[in-house]
Formats: sequence, C-alpha cells, structure tokens
Amino acid sequence: MEGLIPWQVEVFTLSARVWRSTYNNNVPSKVGAEDGHDNLIVSFDLTSEEFGEVKLPDRLAYNKCRLCMFKPRESPVVIEGCVEDSKQVYHVWVMKDGVPKLFEKLFTISGHTPVGSLVSSVLGFRKTGESLVELQAHPCSIRTLVAYEPYSKTVITLGVSGRYIFVYSYTKTLLLL
Repeated sequence: MEGLIPWQVEVFTLSARVWRSTYNNNVPSKVGAEDGHDNLIVSFDLTSEEFGEVKLPDRLAYNKCRLCMFKPRESPVVIEGCVEDSKQVYHVWVMKDGVPKLFEKLFTISGHTPVGSLVSSVLGFRKTGESLVELQAHPCSIRTLVAYEPYSKTVITLGVSGRYIFVYSYTKTLLLL
C-alpha cells in the first residue's frame, strides 16, 4: 500500500469559526484494503472525534457492484446496484439491530417499473419508507422523480423532472447559541 496519502480530518468549530485538526487520529490504517475488502463504511463521531468501522457482510464487502448508503431512519441502508441477467437491479439492504455484518435484504427494485420506464437510480427514501427513484423512458430521455413502493410496486409521480435530479436529506435541528 505504498504511495497512499494518510487521511487528514478537520472539524469546523462554529463558535470559534475556525477549522482545526482532530485530537484523535485513529483513522483505520487500512481503509479500503482491510482484510482484502473492496467496500467498507467508516464513521466519525463529532463528539468523541473517533473513527469507527461498520463491517459489511461478505456479499457487500467484496462486491464489484455500485454501493450507496443512506440512513432513512435509525438504521443504515445500503443500495447494491448491479446487472443480473442483462437487467439493472437494485437490492436494498438494512443493518439489523445496529449489529455490523448483520444486514438483511429488504427488497429488490427491478430495472423496469410497471409503467414501462427504466429505473436509472435509487436516490433516497421518504419518511414512509418508499424509495425515491429516478425513472427514464429510455437512456437519453428526461428523468422523472417518483416514489416507489416496492411491495405493491406502486409508482407515485412527484412532479419533478429534468436532465439531472439530485435528492439530499434534510434534518431540522434546534441549536442553543
């Protein structure tokens, strides 16, 4: 692993309006190469300024497919996007009971929806648990944002469309200043 640049983490302190290096530099030394894993999740606790690692099950850790992570509720969710039988599919995995390596597959979103559009990506989740999915009629067409309920396979158009669609989570907080 020669030539790797060591991680450097800085924290912005709002009250002082300055960036500073963390006190604890316990970054996992073999991030990206530990136990030969290709994928892993590294966390950082802003209070203790400590790093942690969430070990993925072998299917996800050694996977060459595209992985995305979300935290729609209290448990991390990993989306595994891959091609199976010449079709794009998205497997949705959730960590059970906060135990690393204990992920359960919730459902799979097929590359085609009941309305005949292609699922180009899974962008997130609603509070209700529905997947926020980007659909296209064909690869070069305008994209449409829909809520997809995987068990009933219901698609609800949300009125958002365009060439590029991005979805970010929003969290309200109350800060005492």
